[in-house]
This record gives sequence, C-alpha cells and structure tokens, in this order.
Amino acid sequence: MFASLMSFVLLSSNAYSYLDPQFEKHAVKTYNIEVPGKALRERCYLLQRFPGMENKINKDEDILCAMNLYASYGDHPKLKTFYGCPKVNSTSVAVEYYEVPAGMTEAQFQKTICPLTRSEKKKMKARVGYPDKEAKFKFAAPGVSVGSILGYSRLTQLFKSVDVPPSVLRTVDLDTVLDHALAGRYLGLQMGNSYLNQYWYDLIGHLVRAKHGNVTQLPDVYTKPPHGLGIVPASFYKDGKRRGVSANSTAYWSTRILSEDKRQVFGVLAENPGNEELYAEAFGLKQDKTRIDQFRNSSVFWPILKDPRPISQILGSTELAKAGQKMLGMQDSSDMLVMDFLLDQADRIGNIHYKRRQFFLTAQGKVDDISDKKYREILAKAPGTLTPAEVELLNAIKQTGASLKVMLLKDNDGGFDMNTAKKYHLIADVKKPSSAYDSWKNNADLFLNATMVVRHFSPLVYKGVVQLHNQVFGPPESQAAMETYFRNSVQFTAAEYTIFKNNLLSLYRALYNNCKKGNLHLDLDMKSYFSANPKPILTTTPGVCEGQF
Repeated sequence: MFASLMSFVLLSSNAYSYLDPQFEKHAVKTYNIEVPGKALRERCYLLQRFPGMENKINKDEDILCAMNLYASYGDHPKLKTFYGCPKVNSTSVAVEYYEVPAGMTEAQFQKTICPLTRSEKKKMKARVGYPDKEAKFKFAAPGVSVGSILGYSRLTQLFKSVDVPPSVLRTVDLDTVLDHALAGRYLGLQMGNSYLNQYWYDLIGHLVRAKHGNVTQLPDVYTKPPHGLGIVPASFYKDGKRRGVSANSTAYWSTRILSEDKRQVFGVLAENPGNEELYAEAFGLKQDKTRIDQFRNSSVFWPILKDPRPISQILGSTELAKAGQKMLGMQDSSDMLVMDFLLDQADRIGNIHYKRRQFFLTAQGKVDDISDKKYREILAKAPGTLTPAEVELLNAIKQTGASLKVMLLKDNDGGFDMNTAKKYHLIADVKKPSSAYDSWKNNADLFLNATMVVRHFSPLVYKGVVQLHNQVFGPPESQAAMETYFRNSVQFTAAEYTIFKNNLLSLYRALYNNCKKGNLHLDLDMKSYFSANPKPILTTTPGVCEGQF
C-alpha cells in the first residue's frame, strides 16, 4: 500500500503537468542538441522498454536522435542536419524532416518545397530525386495522442508483432515550432485545408500565449519575415482578421505540448517510411458506405480470421509460395486488431500500409526474410563479387522464396478516441449494439462471456497480452511500476491510462476464457508453420492459456 501511495504522489506531481524536466530518468539514453542562438539545449530521449524487458539501445531509434533541424552540433556522434516544413496534408499538425539536397540552403528549400501539396512533392521527387521526407515531429493536438504513438512502438516490441515505425521523445525550441505554425496556417489556407488551418491557428495561440502572456493579438514581430519560415507574405498576418489569437483553451493543451519552463515543445519524432503502399487487401478492396463496412465486407483476411478450423485446413499447404501471403496477412491483421483494441484506435481502416520482403527457407530449415531493397542490391552485384553467404541466400530465395506483403502501421496518433475494434465487435462479440457503445464500452465484465469473432492469434501476441495483464493488474508494486511506466515514460494521460487498463482487462478476459473453452487457435506463427520443424502451440496443453509456453 505504501509503495502504491508513493507512486501516486510521484505521478500526480509530474505526469502530464508539462514535460518532466528530469525526463532522462525515464530514458535509456538522452542526447543533447545545441540550438544556434539559444542557451537551452533540445533533447532526444530513447525510451525504456516495458518493466522486465532488457533496456538496450534500438539502432533505428538512435538514428532518429541524430536528426537535427539546425546546423548540427551536439553530443550524438552522427548528428545530421535536416530541413523542416510544416505538414500541410491530412488533418494533423506536425513538422516534417527532409533530407538536405546538395547545394540548397534551408531558405531556398523551404521556399521551394514547403508550399507544395503532397502530390506535387511526390511528382517532384520522381523527377529530380527530392524532397525525401525522413521523419515527422508530432505533438498533442486534436486527434493526435503522443501516448498513442509511443504506445504502439512499445507494444510491438513486447509482442514482436506487426511492423511499426520507430519513435522517440523529442523537444524542439518553441520559436522553431511557432515559425512552422505561422507558415502552416498560411499554407493551410492556400490549399483550402480548413482542418489544418484551424489546428495551426490554435497552436499559434498556445505558443504565443506561453511566451507573451494572455495576448489577444499576434505581436507585431511575428507578422513579417523571417517569421513564418520567410515564406508567408508580410501582408498576411498584418490583416486584422488574421492578427487575432485563437481563444480556444490554452491551459488544456499547453501542459500537453510544453516543457515545464514553456520554452520548448515536446512530442514524438517518428520515422517516415518511404515507398510503402496502401494495403487494400487488409482494410477492404471495395469502397462501402462507411469504412467499417468496407473492412467487414471486403477485407481479404478478416473473414478467414473468423474461420474456426485450424490454420492447416485454412491454408491447405505448407509451401511459402502457395500459402505464405495468406498466413502473413492473417497474422498481421490479427496483431493489428489486438493493438488497435488496446490503444482505442479510431482511425485505422483505410490507414494500413505494406512493404515487401523476401521470405525463404535457410539450409537449416528455418524461415528467414530480408527487405526487397537488400535483395535487389545483392541481385545487382556482378556474380564474381558475391560472397558465399550472398550466393547461398540467392539460391535459397530462388528455390524456396516468396515476395510477401508485410503490414506497416505508420499512422498511430489516433488512439484513445473511439475503439473501432471494440465498438463493432471485430475481435469479440458481447452482444451489445454498436449504437449504444458509450453505455457499455467501459464494462469489462461483459467480456467474461464474450463470443470470439477472431479465432486465430499469434502465440507471442497472446502471451504478451497475458503478461501485460498480469503486470498491470498484479501485486501493488507491479501495478505501481506499470502506471509509472505508462504515464511517465510513454506519456499516457491519466484518462488514457484508465482507458488502456479497461481495454486490456476486457481483451484478456475474452481471450483467456475462450482459450480455456477451446474457442481460439494460437496458430498464426509464420516462422514456425513454414519451417522444416514446426512447433505448434496447442491450447489444450496445460499452462498455454496462462501464457506458460
């Protein structure tokens, strides 16, 4: 009881009351980044993994911390400068990081690239090789949860599941973000994007008031270049209507986007994967009256996830080339539904992507895979320059390989909004109408008697859900450690953590009780099923439903 009380005092004093000024205690590694003309350093944090997991440095996350928006100097050994543009597509605000083209100044880049639409940027990249967007800096805003983005990156590490872009916690100088907001509002209006115009407008209000107090008009200094990245005409913010500062609540958002001294914005810096494609087979091949109808009526994988037969009967083959894509699509879709359920995701359907990888059997009979990019690089080599390992790899792919679509969940900021997977009974059915969702969504007891809709799960994901449940709802010291982790390290708000706990309890009850009844299969394991020595996990084996395997 004493440990739990101490944890509550710690949490209530610093979690989600601006960014903890000593956040490095929640990080595996902290990097300092010098900002020209500023005494205060920006910081990049590699977050800890779940309590009980090894806290090793992830190389992809470490690369993110090397990205800087200024002439680069700091304590990261590979610090590199990128140019920034405000996000001007879709409905969420962000600062986008672009590779620096040779011989181009930041001012030239921003004047040329930032005013382009997304399609115009793609056409320009195809024509001249840039812009090449590498990352996005996202912060709390309407429809954007920092905890949701970080939550997906942590869950996929625990579950060893569907691919999620790496992400880190980053601080950026307030003036830098304000300049992007001023330009973002202008460009949002230019492009007729009313959502982004409003959200950038609100952000300008939060940042200006944090710096200048409760002003009602934009201070004169921000109405002319170089503010607004130097791309906003001097007349734009001179206009009386545009000089006004948004009256929307500053208190609510400022604690979610600012450091304690109100001099920096904090948020998530996440990798922006390139060359991904929309995964229509996963979210639905045919447009329908709603997105949920599209998924339910024309997803390739959801109907077979509901099939009560074991996976061997559904696939009818153990050859990668014949059955690999069906198995992988089922596994990725099942993993996605679990994570979306836990993190209350409202914006998934239509937001699913894929990349291709080459899967093959090794000489030892194990399933392995490499990226298509790596495969093409090896193929492009002259035969006489190939290493013995590369020759063996090419032969294995030729004899047993298959090019498969691997799901990528890259848009993960829409969590803690409306749980589509729960509301529409996509995993488990509690016999309650979706139209009355608000009246039953918090009743985890309903899931004690839920009927499984999805019958097939990855054994690692099932085991991860059980492990997570046992830690979150375990002894007082375990509960305190998990709450501290989620609310401080992963930046869940108190409300978000309450939602997450309810979703976890609901899903665990449905999975465990149906496992004990024999109503689900833990058979979605690509690397076991197609190997020369498969090791199926059977729910009839003692201890399996308790996650003991």
